Amino acid sequence: MISFKLSIDYKMLAFFFIFSIIKRIHYFRLKTITYPLALQPGSQLLKHASIKIILWTVLINLFLSFSSKLSAKEVLLWRVIDWPPFYILYGKDKGQGIYDKLIDKIANALPEYEHRTIVMNTQRVLAELQKGTHVCHPSALSDTKAILSKTNSLLLPHRLIVDKLYNKIGKSQQSVSLNHLLTEQKINVGIANERYNEQLNKILKQHRKKSNLINQNNYNSLVKMFFRNRVEALIEYTPVIAYSKRILNEKMNHTSFAITELSETNYLPVHFACPDNKWGQSVIDKINKVLVEESKDDDYLDFRLKWYDAASRAVLKQYYVDDYLKDKH
Repeated sequence: MISFKLSIDYKMLAFFFIFSIIKRIHYFRLKTITYPLALQPGSQLLKHASIKIILWTVLINLFLSFSSKLSAKEVLLWRVIDWPPFYILYGKDKGQGIYDKLIDKIANALPEYEHRTIVMNTQRVLAELQKGTHVCHPSALSDTKAILSKTNSLLLPHRLIVDKLYNKIGKSQQSVSLNHLLTEQKINVGIANERYNEQLNKILKQHRKKSNLINQNNYNSLVKMFFRNRVEALIEYTPVIAYSKRILNEKMNHTSFAITELSETNYLPVHFACPDNKWGQSVIDKINKVLVEESKDDDYLDFRLKWYDAASRAVLKQYYVDDYLKDKH
């Protein structure tokens, strides 16, 4: 719901308006009639003054209502989720996630909107986008059905994360076929519905009835299930596991495997997504201008690479140098 806010200029204007009206009400300018006489029941003067007060009160209320509507801003809802370090909603790092920072940059550049955040999982925000709700999704992958912005960030692909202690895949392997892994059913895998790219979502949909596929749409709960060995593997981005281990003080010695089906994917381009309608196109056009300008800053990579380990940071930085600026014109 949009909240109307009265600016300080309107408050000052309303004050002086009311003050000038009060000065002109005949009742308060009596010079020849004493107050006791003026206030006697049935006095014409009292009736006259009362009517004036009522009329002016109505007029002032209408004026204030009109003024507040003139100063109202359209609300732009931003989807967020408790998924550190991409969105950090709690703790000492609150607001320092990659997409928290991107929301801040857009909000500062678009003061004509009242920017609000709302917690939604992936399925919910995709449904809202399809309904045309005035909500935008800051971390949408390229196959999202919505109007997409220019690329706002790059992510290294999902990997299969396992506990080294219970590794059933093989120490010498560098990659694993997700399709083969789920078919063999030798390991249970924790997932969240519809939150991966099109290739992975398609594979997971084919195996959705398998007992070794454990679904949990709360991302943090899914990571905790992994640390408690309730699932043997996760499909996740490596910074999510590294950050969660640090915050939860977990000692698990984990490892990760590239997913064979993603072998041709060096990185995932990420976009802002808004509903496919006139409003969404207008917002995306403005966001694109901000992204182009922001890409000229010397430090534009700092918060985008902050939560990756040194090796991953070096790889990802090169992808940014090679490809990120291609659509920034």
